Amino acid sequence: MEDNGNRRHFPPERKFEIVKEAIMGKLSISEVCKKYGIDTGQYYKWQQVFFNGAIEGLTNHKQRRKESSKEERLNTEIRKLKEIIAEIVSENLQLKKNLGE
Repeated sequence: MEDNGNRRHFPPERKFEIVKEAIMGKLSISEVCKKYGIDTGQYYKWQQVFFNGAIEGLTNHKQRRKESSKEERLNTEIRKLKEIIAEIVSENLQLKKNLGE
């Protein structure tokens, strides 16, 4: 494949198919890279993303819901604390105003 200096863009679906083809082992990684005109370093980056996505996809749904629930509780607590801070600041300003400062 001829390289004219233009970078090619592979959509995610195509990257998935390329990595999958190399993993299946019918061709070596270098042969797959030559076939699609990509650098082996680029392939290995895609492969890393591929495997990271697989791990995320296989994460226990209950664990993800638990983490999401915990995040919601923390966000609620942060909102409440911000409201309390705003109330205290407002009271502080009112007290200063009443004392003539």
